[in-house]
This record gives sequence, structure tokens and C-alpha cells, in this order.
Amino acid sequence: MTTKLHIYTSSKLDRAAHLRVHPDTLQSYRNSPDSLVTIVWRHMGLFSSQDNINPLFISASDAGEIFELAEEVVFLGLQNDKPILAAMLPNSETAPELSQGTFLDLRDHWSLLNHDDAAIMAYARGLSHWHKHHRFCGHCGNPTRATEGGHVLECTGSNCGKLHYPRTDPAVIMRVTDGDWCLLARNAGWRPGGHSVLAGFLEIGESLEQTVIREVKEEVGITVENVRYHSSQPWPFPASLMVGFTAEGSRHDPLVLDSNEIEAARWFHRDELLASPEDETFNLPRKDSISRVLVDDWLKEK
Repeated sequence: MTTKLHIYTSSKLDRAAHLRVHPDTLQSYRNSPDSLVTIVWRHMGLFSSQDNINPLFISASDAGEIFELAEEVVFLGLQNDKPILAAMLPNSETAPELSQGTFLDLRDHWSLLNHDDAAIMAYARGLSHWHKHHRFCGHCGNPTRATEGGHVLECTGSNCGKLHYPRTDPAVIMRVTDGDWCLLARNAGWRPGGHSVLAGFLEIGESLEQTVIREVKEEVGITVENVRYHSSQPWPFPASLMVGFTAEGSRHDPLVLDSNEIEAARWFHRDELLASPEDETFNLPRKDSISRVLVDDWLKEK
């Protein structure tokens, strides 16, 4: 097990959930020059410019035009005692014309951000996705309205009033090894040469360890043992938590691939991965993912 903080994980943000039930306090944050606002349009965040890319946080006192455009303004928490808000703009076809900044995809520019800024922008993106996909009550069909700083959606139906909370879908992601060999696979829809460790979603009534065993068996046809927790990573793209594991299998067992999910899979020797060309013929997982961390940690063992 590792205590390493992955990208999109913040050690500084205090979510301050106790403040969400105080609407007067939250309203005061919208008027405070100390409050910082991150802006979300579609799946993109606001950055300073194309040439010198940095996340752009606007002082709430300067965010009047943003608040007017926003469908919702939510409270993310406190960082260094400063309130952090997220303004969620409508999904218009073209980017809103703001006085400053440009909208870019966080996943394309994460390496230019520190962990805390990347975590805030990912948090805002995931919460925005939840808001936009839960405008109506799944129980009765009436519109919902945001409460508790944007972390609860309440049904407006007079005979319903059901409360809806953001959900996170847990998924396991596992590094399967056999001594100096590591099992990697690829999906047909991935970038050319892209390979990764196996992953899959938890089913009702399963433990995480059972999911690891089942998913490996379903995807490549082998049985694994010695399943151990490694670490976890929030993955709000749009709403997952990646729970990392290690497991051991035998490279002598035949691989039987699930062709609906897996295009190719094979065992790679440690030396082969260390010499990876990182091109269209073969490349390891993206460096912002726990998948890459699982592989890199194993490569560092020798």
C-alpha cells in the first residue's frame, strides 16, 4: 500500500462540509474579494492563455459577469482559508466571451498544474457534470434545485422532495504480475499503441477484491491471487473512483480475451517496458493516471 497523493488529489483543500448548510455564509463568499472562482464550461476549465498556461481563478468580487452567466455557483471548500467556488456555465455551442482567459481541457494540460489546482479543477468538472445530468428528479420527473452549496439537488415536486447526492462509481484497476513479467492490454478505441493494466467496475454485492478476480478472469481468462490494495485516485471524468490493486497470475496460463472489451493483451518483461519506445507502436498509460503509477512503481522495484 502507498500513501502517495495522485494527481487530481489535493492535500490542502478543506471541503468544509459543515458550511454547506449555512446559506448566508455561502452568499457572503460570493461577494468576498478573498473568494476564488474556477469556471467550468462543458468539460473544460478556464486557463490564463494559450501561450502561458495556468489555471485562472477569478476573485469573486470581479466575477459579476461570470455569476450572471452561470447556471449554478457551488461551494467547493476552503484552501489556505480562502473560499473556493465553481461557476458552472451553460453548455453553449461556442465558448462564452469572457474578459480574460481561455477554456481548455484539464486532461490535456494537467502536467502544467500543481496537484492542488488540478484537484480543484477536476472536482469542479465532476460536480458540474453531475448537475447537468440531474436537472430532473429520477423518482418523479420534476425539476431539481441546488441546496447545501450545490452538493445536494432537491426535487421541487410538492409530493416528492427527494434529495439527490453526487454519486461516485468505484472501479478497480489492477496490476497483474508474474515475477519480472507484467500483464498489459489495450482496447480498440485507445490511442495508437496505448496499453494499460486491467480495470473494471464494481458490481452490486461484490467486494473490491472479488471484483479484481472477476474482471481479470472475464477480460483475459486467467485466475489471479494475492490481491492487495495499492492506492486510490479520484477520477471525475465524469464520476469514478479508481481503486488500485496488485495481483499475481501465471504467464503460462493461456490468455482468453473478451473481444468486446480487449483488443490485445500479453505479458511484458520488465526490461521491455523500461525500454518502451513511447510511440505509436507501444506506449504506457498516460502519466496522470493511477494505471501509470501502478506500472512505474513496479518498474522501480528493481
